[in-house]
Amino acid sequence: MGDEPTPATDTTPGLRGLSAELDAIVAKLGVKSVLVMRSQPDSMVVAATAGEASKHYTVGAAGQKAGDTERVPLYCERVVNTDAPLFVKDSRDDATFAGNEDEVEFGLHNYLGLAVHDPSGGVVGTVCVLDDAAREYRDDEVAALEALRDDVERALREDDSALGG
Repeated sequence: MGDEPTPATDTTPGLRGLSAELDAIVAKLGVKSVLVMRSQPDSMVVAATAGEASKHYTVGAAGQKAGDTERVPLYCERVVNTDAPLFVKDSRDDATFAGNEDEVEFGLHNYLGLAVHDPSGGVVGTVCVLDDAAREYRDDEVAALEALRDDVERALREDDSALGG
């Protein structure tokens, strides 16, 4: 029972320098998952992962976007489409996100995510945290996620392939 390995923090080569920051956010916020996601036309792809839920969210894993279908949208898909922060205290009580993939498959119904921009200002992905408890985030916790977003954008300025793909 206690033989399961602790999920490891992992990143694309271009984000490797952010591993300690990812781990620090997991510790500071006490969340199950911290992710950096890359937006593809039809999916959201994991570029960096930390926290207990890393066993589910491995680098390169992809979640299909809902697009124009009747599927429940991915949290990160909404962030990319709106270029706006998204906070979902409890997706089970949310008209838009109830029954989403992260909630149903992994039990993660709390979400906070921010858009990641390329040097020209286009949205190319997200940084986000997910948890299995309905909760709010303090200003300093949001600031930690904003700092991660800034560092991911800095990495993209230095290497446009930092998110992989």
